Amino acid sequence: LEHVFKRKHGFDLRNLLGLSGEQVLSHLVGSMDAHKFSSSLPLHTSMSFVLGAPACARLSPTLRNEVNKALLSVRNPHLIYAVLLAKEQLVQFVRPRKTALWAEDLLLIINLVNSSESFKQSEGTWTPLCLPLYSPDANVFAYICYLHKHGAPDVCLVLIAGSDNEFFGLSESKESVAKILDANGSLAQLQKSALSPPFNMSELQQAPTNVSRNVFHFIYFSTSMNQFVAPAFSKLHGDRQSQQRLIRGYQNLAFWVHGHNRKNKLTLTTDSHQTILSWIDRDIEL
Repeated sequence: LEHVFKRKHGFDLRNLLGLSGEQVLSHLVGSMDAHKFSSSLPLHTSMSFVLGAPACARLSPTLRNEVNKALLSVRNPHLIYAVLLAKEQLVQFVRPRKTALWAEDLLLIINLVNSSESFKQSEGTWTPLCLPLYSPDANVFAYICYLHKHGAPDVCLVLIAGSDNEFFGLSESKESVAKILDANGSLAQLQKSALSPPFNMSELQQAPTNVSRNVFHFIYFSTSMNQFVAPAFSKLHGDRQSQQRLIRGYQNLAFWVHGHNRKNKLTLTTDSHQTILSWIDRDIEL
């Protein structure tokens, strides 16, 4: 795109993108603005782009380990990444040992999958995809398939290859992974997780964690893993306006903390509606 605009400043980008490209970009912009009143998208999608990290599905360590083993069973030499999603949340991904999957590229994969309902109706979709931090000058190719045939219509498997001739090979790999997850009961658990609400503060306040009852919400961000979790909104944030106010508070605090190379470990902000504290450590942000 940079080369195109250098040659012709008035180039109409829509002709190059096509209808599907415009749809993906619109969903991307909408995800960044999910905190706005007009948006119907889940509010945590805004925080994904503020933090540069996907939200994680809540799973037991045993289930996550079973999923990981199933994804690692794929033996395709052209496979770059295998990503499993439950709606907008990350379940698991695997990658070659010396190939990173950057969080920003992962967010683009999640955005692509959720940008069109047509993926849910297809038996398998093959599409080119640019992951700029993996390779800014070339496309990779994504095989996208919701596992509705196996009883998990909200669970999506994305297999990404560097070759454009791997549709049938990755289709076979998808079937292999789905059968493994179906046989050990993991798929049913993943579908249940996709439909279940997030954990809530009362669960933590009842557990032996010493979480104060004056804490109504939090975001836990692992900077080493580039993933975050957050509970469901409490009764204090029962309406969308209150939820949007909270998300904007998080956004403003995040921009303030990370702007101008500030090194504050603890930051406190307060207004007439809420008080938000941030704690920045080497590997986590709370």
